[in-house]
Amino acid sequence: FIPIMLLLACTAFASAYTGGCRGTLPHNGNAMSSSANIWSCNAKPLGLPRTKAPVALFETIGPQEIGVGVVVATLFAGIAAGIGPTTVVPLLLILLSGDPDEREASGKGNSQAVKTIIENYTPSAWKKAYFGDNEVPRGEDGAPKLLDLPAWQGEEARSLVEPEAVANVQSMQLEPIGVPSVGDVDTCFISVRPEKPLEAPPVILIHGFDSSVLEFRYIVPQLVSAGLRVEAMEWWSGGFTARRPFLDKLTQDSTCTPWGLICEHQLAFWRRQLDGQKAIVVGASLGGAVAMDFAVSHPECVEALVLMDAGGESYAQPDPFLTAVAADPVVNLFQWRANNGLLPYPHVWSKEEGWRQTLRAYLKSGGYQRRVNPELIKQVPQETLVLWGEDDDVLPIEDAAKYERDLPNCVGVQFIPEAQHAPALENPDFVAKQIIDFALKIGTDQQLQSI
Repeated sequence: FIPIMLLLACTAFASAYTGGCRGTLPHNGNAMSSSANIWSCNAKPLGLPRTKAPVALFETIGPQEIGVGVVVATLFAGIAAGIGPTTVVPLLLILLSGDPDEREASGKGNSQAVKTIIENYTPSAWKKAYFGDNEVPRGEDGAPKLLDLPAWQGEEARSLVEPEAVANVQSMQLEPIGVPSVGDVDTCFISVRPEKPLEAPPVILIHGFDSSVLEFRYIVPQLVSAGLRVEAMEWWSGGFTARRPFLDKLTQDSTCTPWGLICEHQLAFWRRQLDGQKAIVVGASLGGAVAMDFAVSHPECVEALVLMDAGGESYAQPDPFLTAVAADPVVNLFQWRANNGLLPYPHVWSKEEGWRQTLRAYLKSGGYQRRVNPELIKQVPQETLVLWGEDDDVLPIEDAAKYERDLPNCVGVQFIPEAQHAPALENPDFVAKQIIDFALKIGTDQQLQSI
């Protein structure tokens, strides 16, 4: 068993490192749609090369570390080579089974050796998230100075050093927002107004699963500098927003669903921040499914949509039944990554109360597959721009064509050069320009309609 797994691991690392198999859809960073000549730009991605230096791998690795490393490597390979996530569920069940709370208490899988392996094969934009910028203020001991942040942001966030991450986390606010089915929820968000606003709707950014508004730290300054108002909250499962009120409601009321409560929360946030003003809603990864659900459920709130490598046509998970079955092993994998500093963006909320329990509750529900699918996508009424990393290593690039087919008012599909599944991190200049140009178009259309 172990030799076979090691062979899979080697194949996985090679596949992930070289980029793996890509979609066959023709793309050159140009718009797919013949019905709309979407905008071009010459923005360049971040110049952050991958690390290629060799590393000693096997001096401190035991069977448990090998097992976890194999699971991570197999996940990478399955995604890169187009193998469905169903394939890796048995491995997860074998190697990472057990109650997440008990497993965390036992300290299983805390391995510096496996962390070193993964760090050496981390894509460049994510590597920057892990390691930050060395040109930061340091104390006498040489360590970066800790940030002065409110207690609710925890100790992990105080150690951030990357300038964009520091600016983002310092702009966060925490306020109670009333959610009808739940009550007041302490909600973390950013709200930034430009000095010279454009004649365009405000922009709401919706992050992906177990992520944060830190995901947008490179593009927010550009959007605001261009004259766009930006609002973004950390929805349930992500960032510093309180998780317990949602967990308690889901436990007490079996008729409630995560997506129903998330949609209520988005509506309450929109009412609080924009007070009736329609917005352009940008959804990234699973945030795309959140955005589409919100747009269909509350069209009075949404002027237009931007979907960026969005879940909906497919998901980076097996069907809802297997997702529920694999919930505990997947949570254990997330916890292992958190323990070893291998969660992206950077990930500074894994010690928040209810983090593991929230991941488990979401996965046990089967996830957004139960709500957002091609049938719901066909009901999205707003004009929608689809952005897609041309080397997406999580969702199939063919999904972009499916969105163009199924969305009633798709204005076009724009492939993002030199980007994978997190374009806002990997090629932020290009992404920001697409959003700005789309917002200008929507604003111009509104002015023409008012004449």
